[in-house]
Amino acid sequence: MFLKIYNHWINSYRGIPRTIWFLSMVSLINRCGSMVISFITLYLTQYLQFSIKEAGYVMVFFGTGALLGAYLGGRLTDKVGAKPVMLWSLIVNGLILVAMLQVRGFWPICGAIFLLSVSSEIFRPANSVSIRQNSDPENRTRAISLYRMSVNLGWTVAPALGGLLASIGWGWLFWVDGLTCIAAALMLRWLPDEKVAIETATDAEEPKAPGISPFHDSSFMWFIVLTVVNAVVFMQILWTVPVFFKEWFNWSEAQIGLFMALNGLVVFVVEMPLIFRIEGTKAPVIFIRYGLVLYMLAYLSLTAPLAAVVVASIYMVLISFGEIFVMPFSSNFVMSRAPEGRFGQYMGVYTMAYSCSNILAPLLGTQVIAAWGYMTLWVLATALALVAWIGFRLLERRGHYA
Repeated sequence: MFLKIYNHWINSYRGIPRTIWFLSMVSLINRCGSMVISFITLYLTQYLQFSIKEAGYVMVFFGTGALLGAYLGGRLTDKVGAKPVMLWSLIVNGLILVAMLQVRGFWPICGAIFLLSVSSEIFRPANSVSIRQNSDPENRTRAISLYRMSVNLGWTVAPALGGLLASIGWGWLFWVDGLTCIAAALMLRWLPDEKVAIETATDAEEPKAPGISPFHDSSFMWFIVLTVVNAVVFMQILWTVPVFFKEWFNWSEAQIGLFMALNGLVVFVVEMPLIFRIEGTKAPVIFIRYGLVLYMLAYLSLTAPLAAVVVASIYMVLISFGEIFVMPFSSNFVMSRAPEGRFGQYMGVYTMAYSCSNILAPLLGTQVIAAWGYMTLWVLATALALVAWIGFRLLERRGHYA
């Protein structure tokens, strides 16, 4: 039995192009240092002594910067190619992280967070285009999952290490995060040449008629609206759940980091073999709806009158399985729908959906907590996941995503 499980796990990785493996390795190095975002709300409230409301307002600048960065990333990728966009995004991001150690006041922090978010989000559309260019339709969801696996392995390391470093000194988080961004950029210089089909002279000399703009694709834009809703639900894991663990359970940063790492660990172990088993068996939107059900159960679990360790464990496992169903199939849907010449723009708009959620999620979460408390927020998150589930179901019935 164990041999069968092992063989299935190994087979799930076969047939994925080596460029995808290279991109995944770059992301692993980068994400192993991604500790600042995991602890940014705690940094603002515990170290800089901002109120929970002020922290929410600061994070609006993070989301606004992400929105601009996603748009610029999509446009720049279609214009100059994926590799230079990713390279300079990582370098600039690393430099900003180190410089942020000198920033203290409310408005300077807002500006620094805005610039950090712009530089970070420019990377994502370019990265998604690279994955699309170097994978075939039959293995694309697995290629996305391999990339996500590297990201989540990094997320497994980052919160645990970040929690330990935060207990020593907050400055360590910014230095390690910044230096790993620069290290990932240096590794990206050796990206195999066959990756950059978008950058060839042929595309510039013999332009093809571009497909429809994502903003004129009504079915796609409804998909984006629903993606914003489900992302607002999921992103509470970053913006309010760590603060909940701190205030409700009275946990240390190190304890919070270890439990946050459980999310990355579950996704790392489970996603690839699960995607290998189910890819192509149903329309992507059906799996997205499965994930939304798990989101609902995850946030309801936070209201359960159980021991802190039990509640946190149930939440992390459920939200992780929900992520496994929602995110790779959402990305695959967008990549499959994007017409020739519009790959960067479609992925840019999709990234903008998550950028919008990074405006709405911390603002909604922190203000609801301040006014009505954590339990109200978890019920509201459950209701929003249900709204997204209904929306996807209605669009599926109308034949938009069959």
